[in-house]
Amino acid sequence: MEELKERFEISERTVYRYLSNLENAGLILDRQGGRYRFMQDTSEMKNMHQLFHFTEEEAEIFYHSLENLNIENEAMLRLMRKLHTLYDFKALKRIKDSSNIEKIKKLTEGINKRKSVKLCDYRSSNSSTVSDRKVEPFRFMEDYKAVWCFDLSDQKSKQFKISRIGDVEILDRDWRFEQSHKLPFHDAFRMSAPEPITRVVAMLSLKAYNLLREEYPLSEQYLKKENNHYLLDIPIADFHGIGRFVLGLPGEIEVVEPENFKEFLRKMKNNFSN
Repeated sequence: MEELKERFEISERTVYRYLSNLENAGLILDRQGGRYRFMQDTSEMKNMHQLFHFTEEEAEIFYHSLENLNIENEAMLRLMRKLHTLYDFKALKRIKDSSNIEKIKKLTEGINKRKSVKLCDYRSSNSSTVSDRKVEPFRFMEDYKAVWCFDLSDQKSKQFKISRIGDVEILDRDWRFEQSHKLPFHDAFRMSAPEPITRVVAMLSLKAYNLLREEYPLSEQYLKKENNHYLLDIPIADFHGIGRFVLGLPGEIEVVEPENFKEFLRKMKNNFSN
């Protein structure tokens, strides 16, 4: 455990989280005398295609967990190369609400058959209305709590929460707008927008660097070490996500640019103090 912490500059809590992620995915971890190794030639290893849904962030954590644990057999190397294909298996077992299961099954059928569906009695918080929505569903969100669809009424890709759908009806109409089935940009802080609004550049202490990598794994590709600090240069969808992170570590992060983000942080500080 100490060797893993020191080698990869992560906390003990993060090491245990990575190991837990791997075990929850179906791998068998042999723990003896403070050493960790994965059992080979198990049915779990032979049936990796049965893994449940992974978000981009979970896939990133899983990949780096395998990489960091220095597993060098060919099966593991193939697994890491193919990890991006393991997204849509056995996710329904994680859903306990039977009404949600039925809706997800119908949406899955619509996606697989490339059919439009009707979201019956959809309760929208944005418009404060309950109405039917005709859409082309094309991808589920993490934990299958929402689905991305192309809304046929306003010709936009939107996220619809499963719990707000009354029922799902599969329509006798094939997809017509597949070229528009595009997801908005998601930044490392789990905020989304049609495209990045800007890039934030900041200097991080070692503490801030470690916490950022642990709490927001997708940020790692935008970090690099410079002398005694770490430089973050990252595209951002919304200031609120990164703003909460910066304000939660006073004195550990120096924002270099842009100026409108600095002004945003000043306003957030004033709101907290009032």
